Amino acid sequence: MITVYGTLCLDRLHQVPKLPRPGGYVEIAQTEFTLGGEAFNTYFSLRNWNHPTKFIPNSIGTSPEATTINTLLHQLNFSLPLNFAPNQTTPVCDIYVTPDGERTMFGIGFATLGEFSNPKDIELISGDWFTADPNLGASSLRFGEAAAQRGLRRYFMDFPLYGQSKPNYLPTDIWQSSTDQFGTKGDLQANLTLIEEAHQQTNCFCILTDGKNGFVVCGSEQPATHYPPFRAENQIDSTGAGDCFRAGMLHQLDSGAPIPEALAFAAAAASLACQGLGATASIPTVQEVQHLIQSQPQTLLTYRQLG
Repeated sequence: MITVYGTLCLDRLHQVPKLPRPGGYVEIAQTEFTLGGEAFNTYFSLRNWNHPTKFIPNSIGTSPEATTINTLLHQLNFSLPLNFAPNQTTPVCDIYVTPDGERTMFGIGFATLGEFSNPKDIELISGDWFTADPNLGASSLRFGEAAAQRGLRRYFMDFPLYGQSKPNYLPTDIWQSSTDQFGTKGDLQANLTLIEEAHQQTNCFCILTDGKNGFVVCGSEQPATHYPPFRAENQIDSTGAGDCFRAGMLHQLDSGAPIPEALAFAAAAASLACQGLGATASIPTVQEVQHLIQSQPQTLLTYRQLG
């Protein structure tokens, strides 16, 4: 059983041929409205794989955008412990996706999410694993501490390595982020250095993803190591790939899989999740993930040898 705590928002996905230069203009080719947020994306994947999961989302306010979020949830038959705080700006993210699959995001309502957290939701934490993103600020830290006190293992996504917003990391935790937040895109040596630093700061197993370049890890029993990606065809949008990676890790670890097998499942799932527009448009089935892994035996062998 996994408890997912964190962001639920409305995503407005815009397909554009390119990003405009400062002061320029680009015509939007297509726009879609979907549910998003790091936590929701992770929860969606886990639910898609029929994994026992509980989702505790942020409050969404009372605006027309909040009504849209609620309507989309009902269409998916999702029943969640929603809070509708008055005077809250509903979190909305405008995502501009270019033909290379990269995305650029602008958001509103995220900086104040923690102010509208319901402290009673902390009683909903249960299971074997707890995971959170930092968008709810101090509330994410409080929920993380409560999870540790209840004996859950913790998986932190995009949390700081320094400062007052840094969790009290434990050796049994897992830390994951990407080169959107830490390290340098496409610079393997810089990312190996960063992941060593992350492990030194957290004393737990750390993962830094770098899209099509694979990812690096470092832990108490594993030096800084680079893993190649599992490659899927027709990738058009990387939105939510890291969230799917996190879901894949949690799905496997909560099912008793060893780290190398969990990393392989996570990497393959994240790669397949880039085949549709939007974070949850192309979440693969377990069978599809396993098929991609088995179709690239040399990559799987590398994972097992490195692990």
